Amino acid sequence: MLKQFPTFRSRTLLFLVAAMISSPARAQDVAADTPIDLPKPANVRIFSDLSYVDAGYPRQKLDLYLPFPVPAKPVPAILFIHGGGWERGSKADGRRFAFRMVAQGYAVACVDYRLSSDELFPAQIEDCKVAVRWLRANATRYRLDPEHIGVLGVSAGGYLAVLLGTTRATVLFDVDAHSDQSSAVQAVCNFSGPTDLVRLYDHSVSAQTPQAAEVVRLLGGNPHVQKLAAQKSHPGAYLEGNASPFLLVHGTEDTLVPPSQSRLLYDIFVKLSIPVHLHLIHGAGHTGPAFVAPEINAMVDDFFTRNLKPGQLPGEPGTAFITESNAVEN
Repeated sequence: MLKQFPTFRSRTLLFLVAAMISSPARAQDVAADTPIDLPKPANVRIFSDLSYVDAGYPRQKLDLYLPFPVPAKPVPAILFIHGGGWERGSKADGRRFAFRMVAQGYAVACVDYRLSSDELFPAQIEDCKVAVRWLRANATRYRLDPEHIGVLGVSAGGYLAVLLGTTRATVLFDVDAHSDQSSAVQAVCNFSGPTDLVRLYDHSVSAQTPQAAEVVRLLGGNPHVQKLAAQKSHPGAYLEGNASPFLLVHGTEDTLVPPSQSRLLYDIFVKLSIPVHLHLIHGAGHTGPAFVAPEINAMVDDFFTRNLKPGQLPGEPGTAFITESNAVEN
């Protein structure tokens, strides 16, 4: 953990400064049709509030969704990381996604992580990494396939998912329990997440959106001042030509996290020959029904099938390509 950052008790002034540049508008960081009280299907078992760090923070817990009846063979797992500007949101936001993927023979772990009001960066990615290690450490108990673990994140959660995929070659963020296990993931799906927090901050200040304040709260100050934190927060800082395959989905009308953030990541991956698929939804904003449209769900399903269930889909995808679709109003 970075020691130079202010502690929880020293942040009052920091939060006041952040509030001064924060817009009163708030974005919903999960798809609009994701009710947390969605009834449980009969083919799903849920283990709720499992602690992935013993005696840790209250938010260091996950909900594990498993197929029922118990499958004959271990199943691949997907970690779902909620959005909320690193300062709000819940693992319950992934409930609908979990039900859909369990029906296809996956386990899904919806994870809570420490928010920026609990600890500054890199606490959030540290928690996601220990959650992946926890899944591997408990693979036998829950009949998980430890060789095939993917991740899907939305908005701020998409950013953390990207970091999971790009930090395979470093142990910088591997702290806490299960140090004998790998935190590497085999597939990353990022919905509307940022890449460069400095550029996101600058865009937000200009556009008067809430993200500048969220970045300040995450990094412990203006990223132009907290340069070490900003540098360590950039997913591209850890790439050495070895990363998971990526699916990036972004709305062209996203005014909170501009689509240029995903294009920036795409260009980095192309230069390093890392497999990446960027899909742009024309007319879509930051989140909403367009991101759970049937064609988008099918794209996500195919991506995880290809990377977490090798050999089940014919042919090979391109190394790097961009596709587009139009948002359909419901």
